[in-house]
Amino acid sequence: MPMLHAMAREGAVTWTARSIVPPLTLPAHTSMLTGLAPEEHGVYWNQWIPAFGPLRAQTVFMLAKASGLSCAVFSGKDKLAHLFPTGSVDHVSFPLTDPQDWSGTNVFSARSVAAQAVSYFTQRKPHLMFVHFPDADMAGHFYGWPSPEQFSALAECDAALALLRKGVEQAGGTNNVFLLTADHGGAGLNHGVDRPQDMTIPWIVWGSGVRRGYALTNQVTLPDTAATIAWLFGLNLPTNAIGRPVREAFR
Repeated sequence: MPMLHAMAREGAVTWTARSIVPPLTLPAHTSMLTGLAPEEHGVYWNQWIPAFGPLRAQTVFMLAKASGLSCAVFSGKDKLAHLFPTGSVDHVSFPLTDPQDWSGTNVFSARSVAAQAVSYFTQRKPHLMFVHFPDADMAGHFYGWPSPEQFSALAECDAALALLRKGVEQAGGTNNVFLLTADHGGAGLNHGVDRPQDMTIPWIVWGSGVRRGYALTNQVTLPDTAATIAWLFGLNLPTNAIGRPVREAFR
């Protein structure tokens, strides 16, 4: 993953950040974008269940939108729609993905997600954008953590990241910050328990105002993502948030 590692070298990084318990996609993304523990946001399910309705807790996107900032979402998994109810962001896109394709051949979606994000950024330049690549997780569930097929999926995610970064730069975006992380790890064909393989994630910040070539010394947790974004935009998370801004990453 040359682009990811280049941004880690040029920015601030820890390779030992921690997810939340349970380290499952929907609960973890909820903590990532709200700064709340699962006990507070209440999301323990891990699939798209329309009857459960939209998220009741406020995400950093909702806070940004309420403050007049423009927001956009591009995700490879439609179950994340729980986190972006109607009116909470300016644009939501879920490029088509068919997980069943992974059982036979490598079918990648990261570049299609990145291409849509670049197209939208070029036209609208939103203040805050969420871009989600599902490939590594899909490959892990079909082929294993780690496996040659998952390495191929990670390489595809890196190519998509390069496409995204180049597109943002060519669009003339200035004062940009990229925050790169994951919702969980895995072992074998699954994840979801409190063990190092599932809980350990990377957390990388790159861009304007970020310390260059800096190894973060304090423990970073997934809810710190929302807190850091809120701090950058001057927004306030609720008082019951467990996430804390990673100020150490910035000059």
